[in-house]
Amino acid sequence: MSENGPVLPPEVYRRRRIVAVIALLAIILLLVAGVTSMIGMINGKKDATVASTATPSGAPFQSFSARPTETASATPSTSATASATASASATASVTPSVTASAAPTASVTTPAPVPSVTTAAAVAACTANDLKVTVTPAKHTFATGEQVSFHVTYTNSSKTPCAVGGEGANTGVDLNITSGAARVYTRSLCAATTLPKADVAAGSEGATDLAWDRKINVLGCSSASNAQKGSYWATATVNGVTSTQVNFVIQ
Repeated sequence: MSENGPVLPPEVYRRRRIVAVIALLAIILLLVAGVTSMIGMINGKKDATVASTATPSGAPFQSFSARPTETASATPSTSATASATASASATASVTPSVTASAAPTASVTTPAPVPSVTTAAAVAACTANDLKVTVTPAKHTFATGEQVSFHVTYTNSSKTPCAVGGEGANTGVDLNITSGAARVYTRSLCAATTLPKADVAAGSEGATDLAWDRKINVLGCSSASNAQKGSYWATATVNGVTSTQVNFVIQ
């Protein structure tokens, strides 16, 4: 015996070592088995995850199987488009016919010459309310043998057109000459005084020139004598409207 206890035979120690090795191997095997099972569990979870992921990834096949439904649903939209096109073409076909039928109405409604005819017919003769007449001698003093002439103007001072001339009474241009209170010359006694009818627009004027041959015709056209030297007065009349007197001198 030793101090630590009895000394055993070598076989016992060898057996103990073998048992210890076997126990260690068993522990190692258990550890390996545990690790293997854990790895298996992890792999199982991965497979489950892959499987669950594979289900959504199969969606293209599901959409592929649903393509006949899309084709079927496309058919109504095509027919709807066709019906819309047909309705649009029907509308387009109706519009020209309406326009074509409306064209004759527009052409019938545009007779424009009527107002101008009515306006021309409505122009009345100028009166004292419309006209302002002036007479101006060509010179203030006429020498011996020089023709005595006058410039007559008539202005429509109203806001509407009126007519001068024509065939009616008091529609021409007349010239009257006096000396003091004595009548000397009236053009209408021995000459025509009518004017061609013409419209005078509002604010516009017309004009004409008249001459006096120095004859005194108050006693008749055949027995007229020449006027003597002196001072005379002249007035002009247009459409019965008489101007203001103007003075001139014959030498």
